[in-house]
Amino acid sequence: MSRSSLTEFALANPLYVWVIVLTCLVGGLAGGQRIAQLEDPPYPIKIAYVFTEYPGASALDVEQEVTEVLERSIQELPWIENIASRSLPGRSEIEIELNHSVSANDTGQIWDELRRRVAEAAMRLPAGAYPPWVEDDFSDVYGLLYGFTVPDGYDIATIRDAARLLETEIKRVEHVAKVRVEGVPEEQVHIDFDYAQLRRLGVPFPRIVQAINSASGLFPASMMETGDQRMRIDIPLERSEAVLEELLIALPGETSMIRLGDIATVSREETSLPSLIVRHEGQRIFALGIAINETQNVVRVGRVVEQRLLELQQLLPVGIEVIPLFEQHRLVDRSITQFLLNLTASITTVIAALCLFMGWRAGVMVGAVLLLTVTGTIGVMAAAGIELQRISLGAMMIAMGMLVDNAIVVTEGMITRIKQGLSPRESAVEAVATTRFPLLAATVIGIAAFAPIGLSSDSTGQFLGSLFTVCGISLLLSWVLAITLVPSIGVWLLKTVPEALPESRLYAGPVFGGYRKLMELGIARRGWTTFALLAVMMSSMVGFTQLKQGFFPATSTPLFFVDLYQTQGTNIHASDELADRVRNRLLTLDSVTEISTWSGRGPIRFTMILLPERPDPAYAQLVVHVDDVEAVTGLMAEASDVIAAEFPEAHHMVRRLEFTSSTASKIEARFYGSDRAELRGIAEQTMQHFIEHQLIDRKIDWREQRLSLAIIPDEARARRAGVQLPDVSRAVESSTVGTMVGVLRDGDKPVPIVARITPLAETAAELIERDLWSESTQSFVSARQVVAGAALKAEDSFLMRRNRVRTITVQANAPPGETATSAFNAIRGDIESIPLPPGYELEWGGEYESMKLANDMVISRFPIALLVMIIATLMLFGSVRQMLVTWLTVPLIMVGVFVGLFVTNLSFTFPALLGLLSLVGILIKNCVIMVEEINLRSDQDGLTQNNLIAACVSRLRPVLLAAGTTIVGMAPLLRDDFFREMAVSIMGGLAFGSVLALLAVPVFYALLFSVGSRNKVA
Repeated sequence: MSRSSLTEFALANPLYVWVIVLTCLVGGLAGGQRIAQLEDPPYPIKIAYVFTEYPGASALDVEQEVTEVLERSIQELPWIENIASRSLPGRSEIEIELNHSVSANDTGQIWDELRRRVAEAAMRLPAGAYPPWVEDDFSDVYGLLYGFTVPDGYDIATIRDAARLLETEIKRVEHVAKVRVEGVPEEQVHIDFDYAQLRRLGVPFPRIVQAINSASGLFPASMMETGDQRMRIDIPLERSEAVLEELLIALPGETSMIRLGDIATVSREETSLPSLIVRHEGQRIFALGIAINETQNVVRVGRVVEQRLLELQQLLPVGIEVIPLFEQHRLVDRSITQFLLNLTASITTVIAALCLFMGWRAGVMVGAVLLLTVTGTIGVMAAAGIELQRISLGAMMIAMGMLVDNAIVVTEGMITRIKQGLSPRESAVEAVATTRFPLLAATVIGIAAFAPIGLSSDSTGQFLGSLFTVCGISLLLSWVLAITLVPSIGVWLLKTVPEALPESRLYAGPVFGGYRKLMELGIARRGWTTFALLAVMMSSMVGFTQLKQGFFPATSTPLFFVDLYQTQGTNIHASDELADRVRNRLLTLDSVTEISTWSGRGPIRFTMILLPERPDPAYAQLVVHVDDVEAVTGLMAEASDVIAAEFPEAHHMVRRLEFTSSTASKIEARFYGSDRAELRGIAEQTMQHFIEHQLIDRKIDWREQRLSLAIIPDEARARRAGVQLPDVSRAVESSTVGTMVGVLRDGDKPVPIVARITPLAETAAELIERDLWSESTQSFVSARQVVAGAALKAEDSFLMRRNRVRTITVQANAPPGETATSAFNAIRGDIESIPLPPGYELEWGGEYESMKLANDMVISRFPIALLVMIIATLMLFGSVRQMLVTWLTVPLIMVGVFVGLFVTNLSFTFPALLGLLSLVGILIKNCVIMVEEINLRSDQDGLTQNNLIAACVSRLRPVLLAAGTTIVGMAPLLRDDFFREMAVSIMGGLAFGSVLALLAVPVFYALLFSVGSRNKVA
């Protein structure tokens, strides 16, 4: 069989080549129509929350009686990585994070097991604690976010009906996965009793509560047997405020009844303390979040949703207007369009460069492979369910520069052999026969270089996983096309030359001549040359320590966030009022176009990389949109200065979206211990160091302590008066926030009924002056008889735990002009020198923890990739020394990476690390081609210095062209915020690494094989 059977088969059967061409073209065009398009790659968030309400309990009570019980049971699950809890007055929140090794397909079963464990633990919770519930749908991204105005004059029921209509109709749109409504005003039925009138009439409040609760409940129906049929008997009851007003209450000691409406005011209105208030440009709105199926084209579905909203606008009450808050499909559409423009520009530039340096025929041959590889890759991606998104698009741009390598080598081989007198067919067969396996090995090595990120199981690896997959698909396809399509086109395009040229004339000219002399000098002084190369390499490694360090860059989305934190205990209306004042001020800044405010918590997750804030009435977030993304950094600094100067009552943080799942605070010192006071003391010491280092956005996650009023009962006197402690608690509740006494069912919406005794008490003295009802004596008892006193005390707002150990975290960010890594390195020693009591520990969180996890994951997978690359080179060469020649050039890429990042003043980020790892495969790919050519010539004429130099000279043009086209293909990524550092690393590393490798390979080869000017090595 021929040495190049696949190529000869392709040449003998052009029909099959056309089938490959049409498959790539049609598959790419069809795949482009049906492939899913997203903003960011979907990846599962393996986190669930367990929430438990425990009304009336302090944060300490919640921690000890609820959180500890649940955590103990949850921790027994074998798949748990971390358990982080927050205990606050009346509520327990537990976050469960699964181990990184857990597959996304297994999370559903694990969450089911979690629910069973929680249900079992719930039976051990104290009386008064509500059943816990589990939420595990945090991976949903509501990429289409719209606001709807809430005009004055409409009752809440009308607004709620409008929201229900929108939710129902949008959910019917094909490929819409979920719809979520946020910020609809919440309402209650208030029954307000006048304290003086109740006291005068002698009507006990508990009796009223019992009557209201009974009247607002459901009553059991019955069945009637009518022959062989069963008929349901229903007792329809009207439930409304008017019915409640007509409710009759028995007076104690009398047979007469009194109408509820005569002793109380019944009203239906917005709750006094809503959980969330949303505004846009100061106007109250509710928000509609729409999640689209991950397998669908978000652009196409988004346009359908837009059209449907315009139609539904006609059905909404007059005055309710639609306001786009975030439209993912428009961003994706722009990014896809920009990608196509970049791709077109890159392909055009690459082909133009090839035509310039190799001739138009060679440009057509390589360009055809490039175009078909891109279309074929899109077709395979569509068939494999890989979406077009930020990472896969970037991967195609990264791979595109590498795709032409195989085609360039084959094309160059054909052209050279034709000039030496062979026919186009003979040149095609021989060119492929001598390079197919080296090219295959080099392709495998190039793919393996991206394997560490593809094999990483953490969230970063899952986010970037398509980088490995897409590069692998495209590089393998380019190899297949290089050994089949390139020869087929070359036989047709390339013409036999009338006169064969000797090799000396093929590689004549100043460039080849200069390179030849450089190699002769380098080989002659191989010791000094090796020393010089090592010195340059070591200098660049030292220079790496001077580069700015980072994790992930910020996005180019034209918006930023302002987080506002007020003193714990601040109610949501005060947070909303502050947010609105800050909004009015920030609107005066240049380039700010619109601002929405979310009081009580942050917006729902409208983009993959957004981590919503937990509910907190003292918290508000502003989403600030700008008209120029280049102005965001300056606007953030200006906004921070304005808020600090004009709104000193608020602790604030200004931040933007970043391509990372790490927390908003980049520097976090996490302390473990048992004693609350000791932990707070350590946190205060840490905060002082943060202040000394001028870190910004400083805060402690336990926040400040808050004041609480303790009503101290005298249990002995209470027993004598026939009053029990629950009676005292209910009396306090009804005189302050009100007592929930029932539910008014309005369609599918239960409206709480809250009874209050007015005027509401605002001081401890007013509470103590109230009378209580004694069931045993059937009379009123003065509160002074059963209450020993009242006292103000400071209590913790939050108690945080991590893996069942109390944990306090001090958080901050780097000052302007400094990276989080440099600020962390500067302060790390001071914090670690803080003396800790026995049993207390320090752990670093924030960006350091996330970066360490991501780097460790990738680096831990790198040995596998390295082993694949080493085995590939060993199998190809069958020689350890030749393998060493190839691998000794790898460290030279550090020179270019350092120079590129240093000159552009960019940080060495995680994407830059990926670029560095991928450079290993790219550079080895070039070296493999050079070493294999040396082997071919050595097999023919023996290994001499002349043959060594001639082999390297013959590979000068393909190596430089391959490096140049890769650099050109990478250029469009310089405009992309995510890939900029990676592109600079690859471009710089390849530019310097390829040039240095052209000298290093012959020098190292001569050094290891003792090649002299006249000797011949067998």
